[in-house]
Amino acid sequence: MKERRAVYVFLRGLKHVEQLKKFGDISYISKRMGYVELYLNEDDVEKTVDKLNQYRFVKTVKVSPRPDIDPDLDDVHDDVFFEAYDQAQEDVEKDRSDEKSADLKGQSRVKLAKQTGQSKGQSEAKLAEPTDQGQNQPPKKNNRQDDGQQDLQTDDKAHVLAEKGGKS
Repeated sequence: MKERRAVYVFLRGLKHVEQLKKFGDISYISKRMGYVELYLNEDDVEKTVDKLNQYRFVKTVKVSPRPDIDPDLDDVHDDVFFEAYDQAQEDVEKDRSDEKSADLKGQSRVKLAKQTGQSKGQSEAKLAEPTDQGQNQPPKKNNRQDDGQQDLQTDDKAHVLAEKGGKS
């Protein structure tokens, strides 16, 4: 039995797929992603990849690393797999601590500004206040239920006043 290797050939167009049959066995054609999976003899892989790269309709050629990967992972410990995860967790914790220290610095600046504003007197505090009169008005209510309840309360007051003979 001969050693085989998968080669992925990315094409500019799929009309040239028939020409790839002379290089090896086509096992899969992806119309959506525009590639063809070929199986070649291990001995001919390098020469065939060089030939395929010379064609104008070929974008890239990728060779499968599967035969080179060691299937036995006896010498590799679980720690190797989780190193990246542990590093990511440490980075997240560092970012959180940096954000907290930035927040604390921002809060101390606000407190310092309040303290200096109070000690300088009311004249500077008046300059810091907004001069637009529209900003000092109470906010309007947008909740329909609250408006309806207020209307009911005013109607009840009017009804009570009407019964007593008073004007509303």
